[in-house]
Amino acid sequence: MATSVVSGRVDEHIRKRAERFIRAAGTTPGDIIRCVWEHIASTGEVPAAESPRADLTSWEQFMSFRQELPEATWLSDLSDQDMRDMIAKRYA
Repeated sequence: MATSVVSGRVDEHIRKRAERFIRAAGTTPGDIIRCVWEHIASTGEVPAAESPRADLTSWEQFMSFRQELPEATWLSDLSDQDMRDMIAKRYA
Protein backbone atom coordinates (compact mmCIF):
# COMPACT_ATOMS: atom_id res chain seq x y z
CA MET A 1 0.00 0.00 0.00
CA ALA A 2 1.47 3.32 -1.07
CA THR A 3 1.14 6.19 1.38
CA SER A 4 1.47 9.96 1.07
CA VAL A 5 2.34 12.70 3.49
CA VAL A 6 -0.38 15.32 3.96
CA SER A 7 0.57 18.57 5.63
CA GLY A 8 -1.20 21.72 6.64
CA ARG A 9 -0.77 24.74 8.84
CA VAL A 10 -2.47 25.19 12.20
CA ASP A 11 -1.94 27.91 14.78
CA GLU A 12 0.68 26.61 17.27
CA HIS A 13 -1.54 27.29 20.29
CA ILE A 14 -4.41 25.36 18.71
CA ARG A 15 -2.10 22.48 17.73
CA LYS A 16 -0.74 22.10 21.26
CA ARG A 17 -4.19 22.27 22.82
CA ALA A 18 -5.72 19.84 20.32
CA GLU A 19 -2.82 17.43 20.63
CA ARG A 20 -3.47 17.08 24.38
CA PHE A 21 -7.08 16.07 23.66
CA ILE A 22 -6.02 13.73 20.86
CA ARG A 23 -3.49 11.97 23.11
CA ALA A 24 -6.03 11.79 25.96
CA ALA A 25 -8.39 10.03 23.57
CA GLY A 26 -5.68 7.40 23.04
CA THR A 27 -4.94 8.29 19.45
CA THR A 28 -2.45 10.32 17.41
CA PRO A 29 -2.69 13.31 15.10
CA GLY A 30 -1.82 11.00 12.21
CA ASP A 31 -4.70 8.68 13.13
CA ILE A 32 -7.10 11.63 13.18
CA ILE A 33 -5.94 12.89 9.79
CA ARG A 34 -6.14 9.38 8.33
CA CYS A 35 -9.67 8.87 9.72
CA VAL A 36 -10.88 12.17 8.32
CA TRP A 37 -9.44 11.47 4.87
CA GLU A 38 -10.82 7.89 4.89
CA HIS A 39 -14.24 9.26 5.85
CA ILE A 40 -14.17 11.78 3.00
CA ALA A 41 -12.99 9.13 0.53
CA SER A 42 -15.67 6.62 1.54
CA THR A 43 -18.61 9.02 1.86
CA GLY A 44 -17.74 11.98 -0.33
CA GLU A 45 -18.68 14.21 2.60
CA VAL A 46 -16.27 16.91 3.72
CA PRO A 47 -16.79 17.95 7.35
CA ALA A 48 -18.18 21.48 7.30
CA ALA A 49 -16.63 24.31 9.25
CA GLU A 50 -20.13 25.11 10.45
CA SER A 51 -21.22 21.89 12.06
CA PRO A 52 -24.84 20.79 12.44
CA ARG A 53 -23.67 19.92 15.96
CA ALA A 54 -23.15 23.60 16.80
CA ASP A 55 -24.81 23.16 20.19
CA LEU A 56 -22.01 20.79 21.26
CA THR A 57 -18.55 21.75 22.48
CA SER A 58 -15.70 21.27 20.02
CA TRP A 59 -14.61 18.14 21.86
CA GLU A 60 -18.12 16.68 21.78
CA GLN A 61 -18.34 17.51 18.06
CA PHE A 62 -15.06 15.74 17.45
CA MET A 63 -16.05 12.67 19.45
CA SER A 64 -19.41 12.53 17.70
CA PHE A 65 -17.69 12.77 14.33
CA ARG A 66 -15.13 10.15 15.37
CA GLN A 67 -17.87 7.67 16.29
CA GLU A 68 -19.44 8.09 12.85
CA LEU A 69 -16.23 7.08 11.10
CA PRO A 70 -15.81 3.53 9.86
CA GLU A 71 -13.29 1.51 11.81
CA ALA A 72 -9.87 1.68 10.18
CA THR A 73 -8.48 -1.85 10.21
CA TRP A 74 -5.70 -1.48 7.66
CA LEU A 75 -2.95 -1.74 10.27
CA SER A 76 -4.36 -4.73 12.14
CA ASP A 77 -4.92 -6.53 8.82
CA LEU A 78 -1.22 -6.35 7.88
CA SER A 79 0.78 -9.54 8.03
CA ASP A 80 4.13 -9.54 9.81
CA GLN A 81 5.87 -9.42 6.43
CA ASP A 82 3.67 -6.53 5.24
CA MET A 83 4.58 -4.65 8.42
CA ARG A 84 8.31 -5.29 7.91
CA ASP A 85 8.06 -4.16 4.28
CA MET A 86 6.20 -1.00 5.24
CA ILE A 87 8.80 -0.11 7.90
CA ALA A 88 11.70 -0.94 5.58
CA LYS A 89 10.30 1.40 2.89
CA ARG A 90 10.36 4.30 5.36
CA TYR A 91 14.11 3.92 5.82
CA ALA A 92 15.09 2.98 2.26
